[in-house]
Amino acid sequence: MKFFKLFLFFSILTVASCKNEPIPKMSIIPQPNKISYQEGTFLITTETKIVVADSKEGRLIAEALQTFLVEKFKLNLQIATASQTNAIQLILSEEQGGKEAYGLEVSTSGVLIRGNSYHGVFYGVQTLKQLLTPKTILKKPALNFISIADAPAFGWRGMMLDVSRHFLATDSVKQVIDILAMHKMNKFHWHLTDGIGWRIQIDKYPELTKKGAWRKVKADKKPWEDFEATYEDGDGEVYGGYYTKDDITEIITYAAERYIDVIPEIEMPGHSEAALQCYPELSCDGTENSGVYCAGNDATFEFLQNIIREVTPLFPNKYVHIGGDEVGKDAWLRCTKCKKRMQNEDLVSGEALQSYFVKRMEKFVHAQGKKLLGWDEIMEGGLPERATVMSWRGFEGGIEAANAGHDVVMSPGSPLYFDHNQGKSEFEPPSWGGYNSLLKVYNFNPVPGDIAADKRHHILGGQANLWTEQIKSLSHIQYMMLPRLSALSEALWTNPNQKNEQQFIKKIAIHFDRLTALDYTFAESSLSPDYKVSYTKTTKEFVLELQNELGIHDIRYTLDGTAPTLSSGLYGEPIRYTAPIDVYAQTFRNGKPIGFPLKKTFSTGSSDTYAIAYTNMYNQSYSGGGDFALFDNAFANSRGDDPNWQGLPQKDFEVTIDLSEVNGVSYIGLNFFQHIAATSVMLPTEVMIAISENGTDYTTVFAEQLETIKGRDPIIKRIEAAFEKQNVSFIKISAKNRGQLPEWHIRSGDAWLFVDEVTVK
Repeated sequence: MKFFKLFLFFSILTVASCKNEPIPKMSIIPQPNKISYQEGTFLITTETKIVVADSKEGRLIAEALQTFLVEKFKLNLQIATASQTNAIQLILSEEQGGKEAYGLEVSTSGVLIRGNSYHGVFYGVQTLKQLLTPKTILKKPALNFISIADAPAFGWRGMMLDVSRHFLATDSVKQVIDILAMHKMNKFHWHLTDGIGWRIQIDKYPELTKKGAWRKVKADKKPWEDFEATYEDGDGEVYGGYYTKDDITEIITYAAERYIDVIPEIEMPGHSEAALQCYPELSCDGTENSGVYCAGNDATFEFLQNIIREVTPLFPNKYVHIGGDEVGKDAWLRCTKCKKRMQNEDLVSGEALQSYFVKRMEKFVHAQGKKLLGWDEIMEGGLPERATVMSWRGFEGGIEAANAGHDVVMSPGSPLYFDHNQGKSEFEPPSWGGYNSLLKVYNFNPVPGDIAADKRHHILGGQANLWTEQIKSLSHIQYMMLPRLSALSEALWTNPNQKNEQQFIKKIAIHFDRLTALDYTFAESSLSPDYKVSYTKTTKEFVLELQNELGIHDIRYTLDGTAPTLSSGLYGEPIRYTAPIDVYAQTFRNGKPIGFPLKKTFSTGSSDTYAIAYTNMYNQSYSGGGDFALFDNAFANSRGDDPNWQGLPQKDFEVTIDLSEVNGVSYIGLNFFQHIAATSVMLPTEVMIAISENGTDYTTVFAEQLETIKGRDPIIKRIEAAFEKQNVSFIKISAKNRGQLPEWHIRSGDAWLFVDEVTVK
């Protein structure tokens, strides 16, 4: 009795000691489905124990929590197996429902986390970690009394990582898995083979990890001849490398301890240049390396079946992804063996031959006790009855497959391609084009209304895809994942009726501090100022509006080209102007700049005042918006698919601009684009700018030959002519197109010029 009173006294003291300082209600991502706070707080101390059943699974979770508390709060809690108060108890309980469900309660007795399986217990611990971070806000390990009942809306919550384009070391792959785990994601789709490189050890075919592990190169270079492991260039870019079977097992074990399934992708029948450069006898006859396995050659199927035999024992998960996308069928239709196969099997088209290929491999995959998964092109010509579809070309393929009774993972390029930009700033790192913003990801719904009510259970969930053509490092991978993965986790975990965009915006601000504490690189693009310009004809005023995607924090700006500080103008009302302005805007959070700045010169040209004549018309597919695109105050970004670029193939860019009246002009500028890794767009070889008052006599104010830049990354080249103010009514601008792509370019054919936004001051 005396012991009980003493224990009760110290328990009350422990709780009361926290009441002097209010404990902030920490953000939780993804949002739990049921959460309620009560009066009171609990403080974790050195006397607190972690209680867990004596099992390997439970102990792994307890030890990970123990390590977390040591790292964050220097508290080395003991792990016990007997239930007690003043403890963090990790308990299995059938009351929690599905295997991923969990309950979390904080009370005077401590912390109680319950799950129907250790899956659920693990997710409860992830929530607990979020309640205890970031430490910048929470100075001590104190918790509000709280009750949470939570379970995921979808069973497939995943991300695909492409390691073919740029190899990622084993330890770095583990860091990607850590990020997935903290967001309660449960699928890691590992894109191990593609046209660029083969990244998995296959004992029967050692050439695949000798030659095939190297990135495809031009001409007669053979870097694999001196192959040992990997090679890095001066910028740290990994060109070669592969995972041994021991590496694979190590990563799968690491992921399993975090309740993440690893799904391998072995690409077929297309995107197979790396394999075919090693075993060219599997190519179609009459072709070099088309990147497509010969469907008429039985040796092709023997080769792929032997690979599947080696791959499937490594991966416990039931799925094997075979790719199946973007299959170029021209080689098949020219190949004697393929045409014979089509005749023998009564196949009338390339799509039918693809269906034959996929169905044949599906039977073999099924015989290995696995389930075939492929991109939505595997539907072409007829889908194997047991196959699961991953819909990337929008929602349509997934809708069709689900309505036909097939399981589907929704993975549409918009908004779930994480290799696309997440911000509009020209300062964003290289990406593969497109624009998938944070809130666009947050509002993703994997179940479209076009799916019949009795078929919606076939939507397993959703998945982001991170292709790495432009992504060379772990930090860049993290940047493209975060915080979009945070948004996706809530889109896939939280029941739709519990989602709240404005609440998410408030939470993500705190989550940024959590990611910073973990030393993760993440994008602040959603806080970078964006702009909109409109023109009022009646007042002849231009109106500039500034806002970031999330609509939070202060935006400060200057109009003299200097970097904004905390004493600069605070944006509140639209900026009205009648003469060109140099805007420099920056978002500030807690007194510090966050996100990329906005640095633009906004001109006053309009269709009411300016006229433009083209010597060579732009291509209609790259019009930039039409004749007035060069003066619309909508600046193109460093992406080839940005709709504001105006493009010309092969021909020179030549325009004459009529200002309609004499103006005092001292500056003319415009932008050109180049991105060798992703486009055929190159910078001009020379640029000339001339001015005239009468339209007849011109004075050249800029004439320069441009250096050829062979770098693969995107470039926006700003051409600027600054001169003493002169009376100007007409401007001529010409830029010479090189006509054809140079021999060293990774492509061949016409060179393109991309131009945008002429600024006149």
